[in-house]
This record gives sequence, structure tokens and C-alpha cells, in this order.
Amino acid sequence: MGKINVLGFDVANLIAAGEVVDRPSSAVKELLENAIDSGATSITVEIKNGGTSFIRITDNGCGMDFDDLPVAILRHATSKIKNASDLDAVFTLGFRGEALAAISSVSKIRIMSKQKTDDLGGLLECHGGKVISHIKTGCANGTTVIVEDLFYNVPARKKFLKKDVTEAIAVTSVVEKIAMSEPGIAFRYIIDGNIKYITSGDGSLQNVIYAILGRDVAKKLIKVSREDGGVSVEGLISSPDFVRSNRNFENFYINSRFVKSKTASAAIEQAYQSYIPSDKFPFCVLNIKIDPATVDVNVHPSKLEVKFSNEKIIFDAVYYAVKTVLSSSINRPSLYDEDANTYHRGTLANTPFKAISPEERPDRIVFDKNSNFGVVMSGGKLNYDIAKNTQPNTEAKKATHFEISEQKDRYCPTSVDNSVFPKTENKTVYNVSDFMKKEGDVSQKSENTTTFTQYKAQPSEVQPIKRENKTVPEYKMIGEAFNSYVIVEMGDTLYMIDKHAAHERIIFEDLKQKIKLAEHSSQMLLIPIEVHLATEEKASLCEWGDDIKKTGFGYEVKENGTVSIYEIPAGIEPQAAEDMFVTFASALAFGEGDAKKTRDEFFEKALYQASCKAAIKAGRVYEEEHIKWICDRVLSLDNIKYCPHGRPVAFEITKHFLEKQFERIK
Repeated sequence: MGKINVLGFDVANLIAAGEVVDRPSSAVKELLENAIDSGATSITVEIKNGGTSFIRITDNGCGMDFDDLPVAILRHATSKIKNASDLDAVFTLGFRGEALAAISSVSKIRIMSKQKTDDLGGLLECHGGKVISHIKTGCANGTTVIVEDLFYNVPARKKFLKKDVTEAIAVTSVVEKIAMSEPGIAFRYIIDGNIKYITSGDGSLQNVIYAILGRDVAKKLIKVSREDGGVSVEGLISSPDFVRSNRNFENFYINSRFVKSKTASAAIEQAYQSYIPSDKFPFCVLNIKIDPATVDVNVHPSKLEVKFSNEKIIFDAVYYAVKTVLSSSINRPSLYDEDANTYHRGTLANTPFKAISPEERPDRIVFDKNSNFGVVMSGGKLNYDIAKNTQPNTEAKKATHFEISEQKDRYCPTSVDNSVFPKTENKTVYNVSDFMKKEGDVSQKSENTTTFTQYKAQPSEVQPIKRENKTVPEYKMIGEAFNSYVIVEMGDTLYMIDKHAAHERIIFEDLKQKIKLAEHSSQMLLIPIEVHLATEEKASLCEWGDDIKKTGFGYEVKENGTVSIYEIPAGIEPQAAEDMFVTFASALAFGEGDAKKTRDEFFEKALYQASCKAAIKAGRVYEEEHIKWICDRVLSLDNIKYCPHGRPVAFEITKHFLEKQFERIK
């Protein structure tokens, strides 16, 4: 007797349900995609107990015909495709006809739907995939799907569900991602009877993010819009001072379908290099529109993963769209957000200081343990105190002027004087050009027992500063705090410029430009470098050989499988060239860019350290001419906003803010 059994329809349906619906969030995702495909302009999502006991999705879309309702819950029943060729042009989110069949087989489901042309709608009720009733009824145009007791008939699967709050978080994540993909649809999201948020549906992605993630996130976003080679990239990216410690806030969409794409992630992260720290990741919401025939969305049951016919096109589209915006559109961070009445930390932070409204200012210190900032709020006025987490002392309550103490987490009250500004008497003054030389002897400076490294330069080696032909706005240098932060007045704004970070970025951009102008130069090797590569990496050398050779490499693949490199780009050491070549082969083999961008990335990383070593140092006094040259560049060039390691070059403080703090205005 044979051992192979043909499974019954009910068993096969349960197995299929496990592929499509594994928790409430996946059920919500499938139902929302159907609602969007129906042409809805308004969608309401409601869940209870994390979605395990109750899910309701209501839309005002096209609705379904009464006779189509029982057909809709059958496997592979769909209105999106008719034959195999239709899979090459899938514009809709749902198309396989498995969502309703999978959900109905593991729950108690009710579907109410009505088309605009019909006088009555239909109501279909199913338990475990079996039709209980199918009647005509009065209902609004569109469709409402109610899912109750999810997995009631599959207890083995139900026991793997998390706590209700965890499941609710998973549902919330799904709703957020779908809402951000469709800013033209008004979403209303309800959890256990409480409205979580409502989006306006006015087509503004920034307004959607404002509604979902709040004002602080929405205001730190920059618009991206670029089209090239039949691929367009639209959406928002974060400014460099708003970053995260993981990739959870990288949101990519292919033709409005949320996907997980290593190619897109690699592209945006490369574009952000030299703008944010290497261990941080940007926030983004990017919709990549591409010919559906060039992307396969049918490679995974959840449709979260897609396959591109050409990964390089996607990488280039995202990389250049983001890189162009970062090079021209980022702003300097403000030390104080006047609209939100919020202090911001002087580092790349995930969250701002706690907001303090004018009418709610108790006598207490607002202190952030990760910053150098602690303020005392007393009687609705901004005062300063040495202590932390204590009531302000009498001196602090009377203080109206202050100086910033070098000791961490303190503001010290003082009378008005010039003590915050450095004087050059009895101090060593350094020349900027000295720091373009190699490190020399180490000496001791007795004053304040400060130990430092002194760079020696012969008089003949010190070159005059060359000023670029740039329009420098009018400004006034007020002074310098702690021999580190230059205070500049320009118009109605004060700028606090970190002279080391600013000089570091200036040098970095200059070196990058020099490399760009000499990008075709190369040098021959007397002894070739032998490199061993994986099979996929060697295959990439054949496919991208011309591009790699344009970067300055010359090589040949030997019969034994090794690669002999006989020519390398000028300006780098052979060992570094070997690392670069292997990086090329690996990146090209796995669709993470092209040879030129990989080379540029390699050079940029090498320039980080060189720029840092060459820049002037904080805590030391330099000639005014050099400080002025740095200020000229910072205030006249658009790309001097963040140092290559991602730290802000300058912070802004407006006159309006100062006048409010000193109560000159209300």
C-alpha cells in the first residue's frame, strides 16, 4: 500500500495559512493591502488584545459584488491576475489570492461589502474556512473585514503568540509602514478603543510622519526626489543630527510596497558616510518606482523580500538621490528649538532634552546624563547652578549672566566680564600650517599643567593661507570659549563653531577634491600582488572588468584561479591597494555598488584619519588670521556642516531665543 497521501483541502489550507498568517500583524498587513488595492481614500484599523481577539479593517474602496464574497475566501482566488504573463506587470500589493483564504481558515471572519452601484451590500460569515451565512444587507460603500479569535482552531499555533502588548506593537509597526507608503490615504488607527493616531490623507509624507512619529522627527527630515534611467526615488531622509543605533528606521518601498532590501540599505549608508558616525544609521522613508517587469515580488510568502533583475540600478538610484541632497540641503543644527522650547544636546542624539513649557517651570534642574548640559529652572526663569538634582542656591536665583564652566555638567553664575574669552598673553600660539606636517617632539606646557603634542615647522615650510574666490557674508568674531569654540555673530544669529571639527571638514573636502581631479592616475608595480578570491568575486571581475580598470587597477586572472595585480591607483600603498581590490570584488559580486563608488568610499575612509590629524586642535590658541579663515569657509561653503566623523561643526543660537530667556520679549 502506498505511503503518499493527498492532503484534504482543509489541511492544505491550514498549512498555507501558516505561510501567510503567523500572527495578528501579518493578518492586518494582508487586509490593509487589499483595502489599498480597492482604491480606498480612507481606512480605519482597529484591534483589541493585540489583534488576537479582534481585528477590524474598514475602507471606502470599490467594494465587492455579492456573488464574489464566497469566492474571495477560496485559495488562489484573485481579481489582480488571470494568466502567467500578468505576473510581469504586478502594480497591486496583493495578487496571489491567499490572504482572505488563509485568514478565514484560522479565525472567525465577517466580511461586509458594497459597491457604489448596488442598492444593498453583502455579509459573509465564515468559521475556520466554512461558510456559516451569506446574506444581503444594508452597509456603507466599501468593505469591512472583522477577524475574531485568531487561531481558535489551531491551538498549537496560538500558544506561540506573544503577550498582547507585544502583538499590538507588531501590528502598530505594520500600520505605520503602510501609512507611510500611502500619504494620499487617510488612516485611522485604534487600539483597545483608544485612537492611536489619524493621518490626514493630504498626500504629504511629512504630515504622515508628524502624525505617527511626532514633531521632533518630522522637522528633522529632508525631501529627496530624483529620477534617472527609468528609476525614481521619492521620500524623506533624516538630517545628520538625527540618527539611530540600528536599521529599524530605514524604510524602503518598491512601487509603494514595503520591502527589506540589502541593496538599498547599503546604498543609503554609503551616501551618509562622512556625515554620521560609522556605528549609526539614518532614518529614511524612500519609495523606489521601477518597471514591475524588472522586479520579482513573488519570492517570499510575506512579499517582504524582492528580487531585482539589476541590483546596480537600484543601488545607483538610492545612492545618488541621497548623496545629492546631503551635499546641498542639510542645515546647521540649532542649540535650542524655540518652537518646541527644547534644548538639544551638542552631540548626535536620538532624542532632545525634555521640553519645558514657560508656564511649567518648577525649581529644579533639568539634566541629561549623556550631555554637558544642566540647567536650573526657577520661578519661570532660566538660572544656573553648580549642583545637580538639588534646589538652586541663592546666588543662582539672582544670577542673570553666566559663564560656561569647563567642569562637566555645570553652569556657574558670574558677573559680566570677559573671562569666557581667551587672551593670547603668555600662551603658545600655533600656526594652522603646522598641523599639515608630521608629528614631532612632545613637550610639556607648565601653565595649567596641560600636556600636549607640539608640531614643529620650519619658517620656510609655513605657507600663507590661500583664500578662495567665495562670497563671504559679513560677520563679527566675538571671541573664543575654552580655546575650542569660536563665537561668531552674523545677522540675528550667533554661531558657536568647533574649530577642530570645522577645520577637519575643510581639509577633508579639499583632499577629496584633489583625489577627484587625479582619479585616473595609476602606478606600476615591480612585483605584482597575488590575490585569492572566492568564485563569485572572480566572476565579478569578468563582468565589471572595464569599470575596475578605470579606477587605476591593472590585473589578470591566472589559470590557477589567483588574480595578479600589476597596477594600482596612485597615492595609496600596495597593502591598502590589495584591500581595496578585494573590497571591489566583494561589493560588486553581491550587488553593493560599482567600482568607482567603492573606490571613492575607500579613499574617503582613508581621508578621515588624515583630516583629523592635520586639523588644528581644540584647547590651543591659534593666530586670529587662521581662525578667521576657518570661519570664512564655514559661513560661505554649503558642505561644511558636519565633520567627517559625523559631529556638528557649528550650532546656531538666535537673537530671538536670547531675548526670550532674558525676558526682553514674551
